[in-house]
Amino acid sequence: MENLNRLILHPDFENTIRELSDKDIFLPHYGDENTPHVFNFQTTGQLLSNLEKIQAYQLNVQNGCEASKKYLYSAYDESIIKFAALEGSAFFTAHSLVVVGENEYIPVTLATFNFYTRSENVLSKSSYIKFALEPEIESKRDYMRDRLRFLLDYTPSRSLLFIDGPLIGGDLYTFLIDNNDKFLKKEIVPIYFVKNSVSNIVIENIESLKGKYNSDMHWVHLLLRPGERSSFFKYEDQVNKKNSKIFCYLKAFESSPQRIEMHTETYSMYHDSIERILELILYLLLVQGIKANPQLRPIAIAEAYARAVLK
Repeated sequence: MENLNRLILHPDFENTIRELSDKDIFLPHYGDENTPHVFNFQTTGQLLSNLEKIQAYQLNVQNGCEASKKYLYSAYDESIIKFAALEGSAFFTAHSLVVVGENEYIPVTLATFNFYTRSENVLSKSSYIKFALEPEIESKRDYMRDRLRFLLDYTPSRSLLFIDGPLIGGDLYTFLIDNNDKFLKKEIVPIYFVKNSVSNIVIENIESLKGKYNSDMHWVHLLLRPGERSSFFKYEDQVNKKNSKIFCYLKAFESSPQRIEMHTETYSMYHDSIERILELILYLLLVQGIKANPQLRPIAIAEAYARAVLK
């Protein structure tokens, strides 16, 4: 824990800002705050099977409370500001990890700053400004690389890692899949959380559900009562079977459920502990207690630190 409780600037952070100043490139006073990295997930995947009988499964929140005292766990979220200048686009990202200690939340945050341009004149004699025909895509690549290094460097070994966002998403969806084994080698169990999903993969591939619902979220909202989860499902890419995930939905309040995802290898390795981890997740949702926008308590705290760094 000695390397936590601090703010880290990316090695290129100040050099990039200095280079913009030297080139008389000025950013607007205000940026587009909290611009998300949008993941439009299009692959050749399919829902292969449900791993359990399709029904609601009751979770025991008391077990989750006990698990909170036994597991070491942390949570990740990020916040992003985009600045659009005449010469290019700048992205300021705060990557935030909160490790839950015995009596406190211990934060560590990485701040990155990248500037992308299509102009060769702007790039001339530049070491830190980056060329990008598609700045949004290049910024997403850098974001994914920085996030991976940050989490591998600062997430405690032999712990649970709760990550806001999907395991699979967007054109770079294989990045997390390809590097999942690096977490497992450190005995880190990465679990991903997706809110407000418009996916219809379950209702389109389960014959008994076809044509009855608008989306998976519509179906599962009607299926589950507070404190319940759905059955687990398996998704697999038809071209590259390594690109797969296991997921279920969990409902903490009488509001929108969340999709809980993990890589297939993670599920296989920690299968015997998954139910207790889900009960811990339910407990942490109830501890946060926001019914309109259910969020895991440590993820909410990680988000608060990320936003504070942006300010």
